[in-house]
Amino acid sequence: MTRYDHIMRLFLLLGLVLAGLLLTSVVSAILMLFNGFSLAEIMDMAQTGSMDLTPGLTRALLGFQHLLFFISPALVFGLVIYRSKIFSGLALNINPGLVLSAMGILFLIAAYPLVNLSFLANEAIPLPEWAKIFENQAEDTLKAILAMETPGIFLINLFIIGILPGIGEELIFRGILQKQIGEMFKNPVLAIWIAAFIFSAIHLQFEGFLPRLVLGAVLGYLYYWTGNLWVPIIAHAFNNAIQVCMIYITDMDISTIDQQSSDQLKWWMIPLSLVVMFFIYTIIKKNRPPIEQA
Repeated sequence: MTRYDHIMRLFLLLGLVLAGLLLTSVVSAILMLFNGFSLAEIMDMAQTGSMDLTPGLTRALLGFQHLLFFISPALVFGLVIYRSKIFSGLALNINPGLVLSAMGILFLIAAYPLVNLSFLANEAIPLPEWAKIFENQAEDTLKAILAMETPGIFLINLFIIGILPGIGEELIFRGILQKQIGEMFKNPVLAIWIAAFIFSAIHLQFEGFLPRLVLGAVLGYLYYWTGNLWVPIIAHAFNNAIQVCMIYITDMDISTIDQQSSDQLKWWMIPLSLVVMFFIYTIIKKNRPPIEQA
């Protein structure tokens, strides 16, 4: 394939994601209309960015966002490009097995000190006022949906915050974006970091930009080393789900999670993190040799 072919595939992905965004907006507006909001109120919310919604409606909107903005465009891309070989084209055709799945999760956990270090670096970067507005809105939304009074709501949150993002975001950012950029430039490391940068930027949460960049890179390396998209999907879903579980069990304030983790960071955790990550990498390499892909 030529570089032009990969560029056209990236434009196809962009078009599908934009179509997914439009469809998400339409479905969200319909749901809000059925929940008693007027068209004028919906338009005002769209302009101001503020969302005065019930937690249940917010969860529904978030679920549709993952389905229509991430998962559906990725699957349509796979059908258009790979057709009957969609699962192999998206590296979903092989069971990762218990060892690779566990090593992917452990590798991500081992990288947490590096994530916390990047959070401290992120704190030193002054944010413009508009970025702070995005942060406050995102934090208010999370606080609303993470108020889990019943086990049922807890399970719903596990699904929409853990499983759906793990599948959808990995399909888009690692399974398609990282792969296409890597093949286009013949540089897998460059592809990992470009995909991780876009992955972090699209969340529009700038106080956590660097930590999410590091997490995205970790997931990207897991995909590159294993050639199996299920490994970063499982690790990603675990990372999100474990935070939901901690909040449900301890009732901690989500706005203090990153800060508390960073405050507990000691200098010796960084070299220990690197050593453990390298050890886990050797196990991953032994169980599934690196595959030349993205």
